[in-house]
Amino acid sequence: MRFSSRTGWLRTPNPLAALLNSRREKGIQIFDLTLSNPTRANFRYLDPKLLKPFFDTQNLVYDPDPHGLLQARQALCDFYGKKGIRISPEEIFLTASTSEAYGFVFRLLLDPHETVLAPQPSYPLLDYLAGLNDIRIVRYPLHHLTHVRKDRVQHGGWYLELEELESRREPAPRAVLLVHPNNPTGNYVAEKERAKINEIVLRDKMTVLCDEVFFDFVLDKKIQRPRSFAGQREVLTFTLSGISKILGLPQMKIAWILVSGPEKEKEEAIQKLEVIADTYLSAGTPSQRALRAWFDMWSTIHGEISNRLKDNLAYLTEKFKAAVNVRLLMPEGGWYVMLEVPPIRTDEEWSLLLLEKDDVLIHPGYLFDAEEENLLVLSLLPDPVRFQESIDRLIRRFQETMDVPQV
Repeated sequence: MRFSSRTGWLRTPNPLAALLNSRREKGIQIFDLTLSNPTRANFRYLDPKLLKPFFDTQNLVYDPDPHGLLQARQALCDFYGKKGIRISPEEIFLTASTSEAYGFVFRLLLDPHETVLAPQPSYPLLDYLAGLNDIRIVRYPLHHLTHVRKDRVQHGGWYLELEELESRREPAPRAVLLVHPNNPTGNYVAEKERAKINEIVLRDKMTVLCDEVFFDFVLDKKIQRPRSFAGQREVLTFTLSGISKILGLPQMKIAWILVSGPEKEKEEAIQKLEVIADTYLSAGTPSQRALRAWFDMWSTIHGEISNRLKDNLAYLTEKFKAAVNVRLLMPEGGWYVMLEVPPIRTDEEWSLLLLEKDDVLIHPGYLFDAEEENLLVLSLLPDPVRFQESIDRLIRRFQETMDVPQV
């Protein structure tokens, strides 16, 4: 049997996955610092009342629209309107997930083998989505302040080197992909970066594709309040988000594409997306009809998740103040934090050691395409009790390791 080359992934478990499977088979309790599923993180908002909208008899009626049900899109307009962002229902397309939304936009914008620019480090799913849609990703690097000249003034820890973004134009890219804030570095697109990106996009006849699934989770009070790309009119822009993060409800399968930009380009994009979306009609009726009721709970859900993230980050920060040769690369927003650890081991070796000796699962940075080999990535989402125990184990392991003379 011959399968498509786009499915030629390496399917052998990597050493970390193999060790994790082995330890779980032995019944060993794992302290998981990779947790990204909010339904497994002991949140109180996961209450049966979330299911009440499903008992509406209108859920038994199928009335498809390529944009999604109007009442759901109006709920989204109201949600963004409370943030001062004006969008119309005609600019919205509902999908089952942001992954599917990526696929729709990739199919709209790029022919096979054409290029989109994307950040590095970033979420590994992007590479799979690119491969499944027969396109190429060219990376533009994000840097941390410690890696630049001392006379350089930047807005935060991680930043985009605009000169490097401009230099990555061969072959000619069709879009600039932004993650706002980025996963796992946690940096938002600063206003001066945004202005320059729009300038480059306009000059080179590209588009902006912005993933804002973590947008509402600001962790750093010192930064200027981030501005969404939703409703941006300067250049053709596709803003993606969904309730898996905004409402902590990944199982309910609702996401969206917001189309904005110059009127002529925007209208053509909407007409073409209507055909793509009408081909799939993937967003379920019950979840679409429940969307307004769920958004009415946004402040409660967002507050609980946001407080968890901030509390865990505060514990992490306090614990690592005195840590030897281990440094937090502080995020501005999102659910993740990166650790810069001693280069006496690679990131994978550190992850294997922590899992084997301390039963702590943590991501090696290479999974996020990090260039440095001494970066680890951890989630701020776990239950505080388990999170604190995990961090205490990390601290002890780093301390013990640094106390042992290296041969």
